[in-house]
Amino acid sequence: MTPEIDDKEVQKLLKKLNASHEPDYLKVTPEPNAEAKDCFIVVQEKVKKDGGRMIMGWQIWKGKHLIEAECHAVWEDKNEELHDLTPKEFNVDKIIFVEDEKLVYEDKQIDNLRLNTTNNELVDDLIEVCQAIYRFDNKGVRATLYDLSSVLSAEQFKHKEYLMMLKEFINVILARNGNRKSLCPCQSGDKFRECHGKELRKRIQKDI
Repeated sequence: MTPEIDDKEVQKLLKKLNASHEPDYLKVTPEPNAEAKDCFIVVQEKVKKDGGRMIMGWQIWKGKHLIEAECHAVWEDKNEELHDLTPKEFNVDKIIFVEDEKLVYEDKQIDNLRLNTTNNELVDDLIEVCQAIYRFDNKGVRATLYDLSSVLSAEQFKHKEYLMMLKEFINVILARNGNRKSLCPCQSGDKFRECHGKELRKRIQKDI
């Protein structure tokens, strides 16, 4: 969801970002036929059509367990007004946007910045798994590819599959208000920390 700018967790995240501008609310006004997550393509097409320019920054989301800043592009019109042209995967009518002149778009993914807003260490595990997925997807030539299926070896495919499973298992436990001591969703009957969580850090640090 979109939090309030004066939320203490938002302020903590903003300090971590150290962005070049102050945050503001932007109304979400999607372009026709625009797809969620395609903000760079959407804004580039808008600039070609109507002028103006692309502005890079961060949109901020807050959930039950964490707060995160997601790299985002918006359109600045000829009157220097900012517009969020990209639809969201959930129903929101406005976002918090923080312009950041330090960001440069190089047709590559930029990882989210995530902060645990609870005392639940399983949320830290989730953040680490998300970071591991990002590192995997953006290693070497993979950083420039949208579809990785044609370049992954069998070992790499299994590793990515395992990371995605870990992420799903952790989200299932968190949705049940659980923690590392909760039963593993794989139905082994063991606690997560003694099952799929046992070698979590060894798995996520694997570099292939």
